[in-house]
Amino acid sequence: MRLPSLRRDRRGFTMNEMLIAMVILGVIGIAFTKMLTVQTRFMKDTANRRAATSVSRTAMNVLLADLRMVQDSGGIDSAASNGRFIRLRVPYRFGLVCGSTGTVTTVSMLPIDSGSISMATYGGYAYRVASSKRYVVVTPADPTGADIFVNSASTPKCTGNGAGQARISTVSLNGRTGAVIDVKPPSAAAAQGTAVFFWQRVSYSFATSTAYPGKMGLWRQVEGQSREEIMGPFGSGTRFRFYTDTVTPDTSRRTVPNLANIRGIELVLPGQSPTAAAGASLRTSRLQTAIFFKNTRSP
Repeated sequence: MRLPSLRRDRRGFTMNEMLIAMVILGVIGIAFTKMLTVQTRFMKDTANRRAATSVSRTAMNVLLADLRMVQDSGGIDSAASNGRFIRLRVPYRFGLVCGSTGTVTTVSMLPIDSGSISMATYGGYAYRVASSKRYVVVTPADPTGADIFVNSASTPKCTGNGAGQARISTVSLNGRTGAVIDVKPPSAAAAQGTAVFFWQRVSYSFATSTAYPGKMGLWRQVEGQSREEIMGPFGSGTRFRFYTDTVTPDTSRRTVPNLANIRGIELVLPGQSPTAAAGASLRTSRLQTAIFFKNTRSP
């Protein structure tokens, strides 16, 4: 008797089917990889644009913090012809004149926090003249030494109500007390009761960056302290422009005018991204803004 043969069904893929499947998977994989690459580049490029904008805006905020304090009388005492360096007299403490003698000018200064004092470097004082409505800048021979000192013996000159005394109360605020201070050299033109402020020299420059080699950075230096790079990188068009009180006062100029005529600064800040996305160039965010000094007026 013959046994029936056992039949086995063999199922699988043919070579052609395997090749077609591999081709389809390859096309899908290439398309997916390309989509990821494009999206990655787009996200990187978007991040670079934001970084460039952040560089410009942060630099602007830092500069304006000092520039908003500058007076139009002697506010700038140095500027480079290439438009990439300015030195400012920046007020950091305010008060009133109590009176002057042949030896000192006594002032009553408003309270100030210890942090602001520690970060400032005294460069001199300036007082307002009522007739001209401008500030006269006084530069001591020894601004960090004997030319400024707290002198309690002079307090009655400010707080007293006798002859020649100013009757100016010493103010206290949030646990901080104002101070009566004698400064040198004295100025007989500093009339009793007129506004006075202490100033420091602060320099800003656009120079070669150490954080971003081959690029430009914004540097800040308080006189007597070390220079520090505070922002970068910037494009080559970065510069300061100047407003004056003479011809076309509402138009900035590239050339440095007479320092006494400068009434404002235009900031040209083409911030750049630190890196570039693959296949793209560095992104630049060009920001321009202007700030006019305090007490600006027509001549």
